[in-house]
Amino acid sequence: MNSRELIFVFRKPNKGNFSIEKVYDSIFKGMKIFPGNPFTIKKKTLKKNYDFVAFLVSFISSLFSKKHIVHITGGCNYMVLAFPFKTRVLTIHDLFHFNKMKGVRGYIYDWFYYHLPIRFSNYVVVVSENTKNELVQAFSILENKVEVLDNPLVIPLEHIKYRKRSFSKEVPIKVLQIGGKPLKNYTRLIEATKDMNVFYHFVHANPKRIEAIIKEEGIEHCSQVDSRLSDEKMYALYLDCDVLFFASEAEGFGLPIIEGQTFGISVITSNISPMSEVGVGTIQVDPLNVDSIREGFMQLFNTEKRIKNAALSIENVKKYEAKTVANNYLMFYKSLI
Repeated sequence: MNSRELIFVFRKPNKGNFSIEKVYDSIFKGMKIFPGNPFTIKKKTLKKNYDFVAFLVSFISSLFSKKHIVHITGGCNYMVLAFPFKTRVLTIHDLFHFNKMKGVRGYIYDWFYYHLPIRFSNYVVVVSENTKNELVQAFSILENKVEVLDNPLVIPLEHIKYRKRSFSKEVPIKVLQIGGKPLKNYTRLIEATKDMNVFYHFVHANPKRIEAIIKEEGIEHCSQVDSRLSDEKMYALYLDCDVLFFASEAEGFGLPIIEGQTFGISVITSNISPMSEVGVGTIQVDPLNVDSIREGFMQLFNTEKRIKNAALSIENVKKYEAKTVANNYLMFYKSLI
């Protein structure tokens, strides 16, 4: 019989926000089938964004239960405080929202989503060395309290298809760009490539901004905008497009890089951390420099370099396979016993 419980705590499921759930569901399922797993693994999903009932019930029950491991997977960081006397693990995906809200609301948010959860966690999991360094500097915590663990590739094997691409200046390059926040850098993408033979596929949750830019730039004839695609349609886009543009100004990890490589797509990403480390086998550019982005696209016509990158991409993807990442997590949890 397993001697120790491992409890995953998930935020309330909200429409359009499933990235955390996909990552940790993959780890959750992978760990449950590992032979020799010493844990009874359970899942707790909140019913509200600020679930005070779940907080109170968890706090009271924690006072009378054995010491177990509880992992707050993100988006509900305040729940760290609901499990006294347990080994508490918190995932910080990024620090984008820290110090962004102003006034009393921002003060309360920062304390209950960052300061207090980090202080009362036994360990903090991050997905890149870049986030680890930011965390240590911003909150003056010890480096050995922070564990870097990769995000897994969560695409089901039956949906993965691979095709080789060829590039010619006479044939439009199908460019896939994902994410509607300004830091996703789509304005510089357009500026760098609007005079090239390209066709844009933009995937934005809120398409109004990108549609306005498309109209302003006069590129309606070579643009398509999609919103809230199903997984199957997203996988079809990866397969259909020639290049993924993911040269963000900042990222917590950059999972689309790995997803794109899985489908054999050429990837243009940023030469800054964590994308520069995640993106082995990619074309890396200065995300703040339009000329650098344009040069990155010109490298697509270098067949020799593209073949080399394709081989590196295949090896890079193996590092992020769900089974590999789940095993890394299991080794981490075992070290806490």
